[in-house]
Amino acid sequence: MSSKNLYEVLGVAEDASADAIRKAYRKLALKNHPDKNPGDEKAEARFKEYTQAYEVLSDDEKRQQYDARLKGGHSGDFRDIGDMFGDFGSFSLEDLLGQYGDIFGGSGVPFHARRVQSQGRNVEAELRVDFRTAARGGKVQVSMRVPGDRNPQEVDISIPEGIEDGGALRLRAMGQPGRGGGPAGDLILRIRVGSDPVFRREGSNVLVDLPVPAPTAVLGGKVPVPTLGGEATLTIPPGTSTGTKMRLKGMGIKQGDLLARVQVSVPKEPSDEEKKLYEQLRDLEEA
Repeated sequence: MSSKNLYEVLGVAEDASADAIRKAYRKLALKNHPDKNPGDEKAEARFKEYTQAYEVLSDDEKRQQYDARLKGGHSGDFRDIGDMFGDFGSFSLEDLLGQYGDIFGGSGVPFHARRVQSQGRNVEAELRVDFRTAARGGKVQVSMRVPGDRNPQEVDISIPEGIEDGGALRLRAMGQPGRGGGPAGDLILRIRVGSDPVFRREGSNVLVDLPVPAPTAVLGGKVPVPTLGGEATLTIPPGTSTGTKMRLKGMGIKQGDLLARVQVSVPKEPSDEEKKLYEQLRDLEEA
């Protein structure tokens, strides 16, 4: 992209009037439009630069933001414009005439200005979802600007059960508004699943580390185990060692299982009575 600022691209001064900007763009765009220069990649690239510059400078609000950026010491070139005003797509000649028909109409212009309907562009954004909502499904409320409404609204987004990190949801007609009464584009939400302090995912299975007291691991018994749906009870067979995986059928994601990985735990600061018992156990093992 050009390193010039937008005023330089159109060849106008920074205090140029809206009419001067419109005339400069009209002249440059008509000369370099791809439909008039088939196969000329340089002309197409120039046309895109002119159109992107005009998209900003012809809009009072965008121009004010852009001017403020220039005054703040930013370069004002195309490299930062996408961050300010979104992605710019390509324009067909019909799109150009449909959006800027008043610019290209009039005597001596070999094109007939007409209003053309076109669908709005799709918009992509990220949506962060906690692990348990992604695993079990549910709703997430987000604040977003709906096409046709200038004020943000609270919208409930349905999260399907088992969606993975990087998965996408498509919200129809929630993207950029169409031109000339055309339909709005779609909103593509890229899902980013957060980590969980208890659970980890292995395909459709869910893995959880399960602390088991040493006496229970030796003698067997029952211990509580966390699941996606709450707490369950797991029977520990005698002689269970650290690293053993216990499977709870159907308690994972969709038809997956919950895998409880045993972590045999010992007291960090045993009481005097516990010390005596462990000493007795050690003596038995050494005998």
